[in-house]
Amino acid sequence: MSAPDLLIIGGGATGLSASIVARELGLSVELLDERPALGGNYFAGAGNPSAGQTKLGEGYARGADLLRKANGPAMRNGAFAWRIEPDGKTYFIDPAGKVGSISPRRLLIATGAQERPVPIPGALLPGVMYAGAAQLMLKTFGSVPAGRAVLVGSGPLLLLLAKQLLGQGAAPAAMIETTPRAGLLTTARSLPSALKVPALLSEGFRFRSALKKSAMAWHRQASGVFISGRDKAQSVTFTDWHGRRHTIMADLILLHDGVIPNDHVARQLKCKETWNPGQHCFNTTVDQWGETSRNGIFAAGDCTGIWGVEAARMSGEIAALEIARQLGFIKADERDRRAAGPLRRRARQVAFRPFVETHFPPTLARAGFAADDTVICRCEMVTAGEIRLAVRQGASGPDQLKSFTRCGMGPCQGRSCAMAVAEIIASETGRSIGEIGRHDIRAPLKPLPLGQIAAARDAAEEIV
Repeated sequence: MSAPDLLIIGGGATGLSASIVARELGLSVELLDERPALGGNYFAGAGNPSAGQTKLGEGYARGADLLRKANGPAMRNGAFAWRIEPDGKTYFIDPAGKVGSISPRRLLIATGAQERPVPIPGALLPGVMYAGAAQLMLKTFGSVPAGRAVLVGSGPLLLLLAKQLLGQGAAPAAMIETTPRAGLLTTARSLPSALKVPALLSEGFRFRSALKKSAMAWHRQASGVFISGRDKAQSVTFTDWHGRRHTIMADLILLHDGVIPNDHVARQLKCKETWNPGQHCFNTTVDQWGETSRNGIFAAGDCTGIWGVEAARMSGEIAALEIARQLGFIKADERDRRAAGPLRRRARQVAFRPFVETHFPPTLARAGFAADDTVICRCEMVTAGEIRLAVRQGASGPDQLKSFTRCGMGPCQGRSCAMAVAEIIASETGRSIGEIGRHDIRAPLKPLPLGQIAAARDAAEEIV
């Protein structure tokens, strides 16, 4: 068992940035990331750049430099944390399958974001995957879709992936965008804040301009989307903004409806959270330095709310500065001096988000409107109709619903269904999603063999 000053869970932009600052200030730092290589979602594959990655954008190119600066012997990739105690003690599985533990003086959760689950008819057919997963394959392995690929949904990532695929010579056959027409008044209200980050606005306009010039079919303001096929997905059907029905044949369908915090670690620790109606997700409650409702437990980056990669980087730096102050490595005045720039840059990035939220609200993922035969819980194959019936029979909350349906009891512990369950209960009962909440999370955070836990008994009797 090791006892560093700081343990970081997550090796993306936030965790890497925090580790760099903390080590510069003299802290001993360890980092755990479950993926084979560090970089997180945004900088996936940046440690082994290929020729095609030069076309993925200027922001992505900075990942190699970030990884180089953060590299060190205590950066464990391929290791996942499966249990965290309230005092920050963390049990993990290393790449060899052995159980270890770390007792840090401070813990920083930097687990990033995950794609918002999209429960629509046909989404479980082979040949359907999430756009973010396809982008990870592109970044990590240089893989591009074969055959007719159709992008479906809403959000900046969908536009970015379409542009990246065009740059790789693998143009999608079509993009079916479910983004509704933004009201002029709403746009006017959010635009002044967005103008604080003109580079992001300019980047968005460049994306749209490149897509308009391509030969890709681009259908906007689509609704009523469903996927059809026998042994695999073969087509996607939708209604356009004129009310006309269309069916497009496809070999691969890539879904996306925005991202939400990957907050399972914070939830297992029962950190306080709040409902964010603009982002339509729960946010882990943190102060300006990233400290959660549990003393000594910090969270930063997209696992606390979706603010973008630059805000995530700044949040990691800011959290590291406060952790260094708490542990006596720097004084408050030095923390404030060093944090002034990151706080200012983060504020500008955060100010841009209402503009994004206004233009890309979740549409496909709104499970309150899902048809009764739509599968909500993929692990236990529970449908929206079964959830509605259980609510009418008295299941008034997500944990009680487990007893009625087993929804949320599978290996993913609600990662794919927790938000949908809350939405359906809210729709059936008239209560708010924030009031309903989500399933409780218990260790292990991901499935692991009992033998691995038992093997650690001699070193840590309290595990069993």
